[in-house]
Amino acid sequence: MTTFDLDRIGGPRALDALLDEVLACGELGLDLYRAGVGKRAEKKPDRSPVTEADRRIEERLRAYVERRYPEAGFLGEESGSKEGSSMRWILDPIDGTRAFLRGIPTWSILLALEVDGEPVIGVAAMPASEELFVAVRGHGAHVNGRPCRVSGISALEDACVCHGALSQFADAKLDALLPRLARETYTQRGFGDFASYRELLQGRVDAVIEPAVQPFDVAPVAVLVREAGGRLTDFEGRDTIHAHDFLVSNGALHEPLLAMVREVRGA
Repeated sequence: MTTFDLDRIGGPRALDALLDEVLACGELGLDLYRAGVGKRAEKKPDRSPVTEADRRIEERLRAYVERRYPEAGFLGEESGSKEGSSMRWILDPIDGTRAFLRGIPTWSILLALEVDGEPVIGVAAMPASEELFVAVRGHGAHVNGRPCRVSGISALEDACVCHGALSQFADAKLDALLPRLARETYTQRGFGDFASYRELLQGRVDAVIEPAVQPFDVAPVAVLVREAGGRLTDFEGRDTIHAHDFLVSNGALHEPLLAMVREVRGA
């Protein structure tokens, strides 16, 4: 893929200003947690929780990108979508609201820029652990300024595979995939939320399998992982974020894991 030209968003200084805004939103989220917003959480129609923090972070970041890039489109988990130009910002204001409610430090702010249907900038801020992941297509992936790189594990029997919530597999009728992973990979972990991808990006795990998620959950992950040398596809093997079931890996394990998923789905 071609390198993304940062001049399209105003150059490196514009990216730095955007990152400052994301970090400020992270501080807002921490302040709201300390103020007890979790005690006033509500449930959306799909029974997923939402808090004042979700809404206020989305309002702030949406206002920022719409002010700076009025022609661009927008897709947010809480406020929906707005049509625009070939550029579109995609936001999950708190990825991991359940973790946020419990004080588990795996929640994050996820922001991506999509151009012509392809994610080209990915940002994941983890305020509780003071980590900022940033990737621009063609410019590499970094965490707190340090390069990210996926692992070199190439055999399933040596692989550490992360999975999403068990309910995601049940909802997607993929329960049978979990015992297959238990038998055929070295170890399995469910870190939850962006934390699984944090480990993948630093070579500490080798793949992540997440059914029943949304594009705003994986849009920044796609850029980060690809720039770190890995791969993200849907369960059909398509290089897209516009699906609901995703396999993300170091690349070397991608095809064997896709084959396992296909066998289970076809059973």
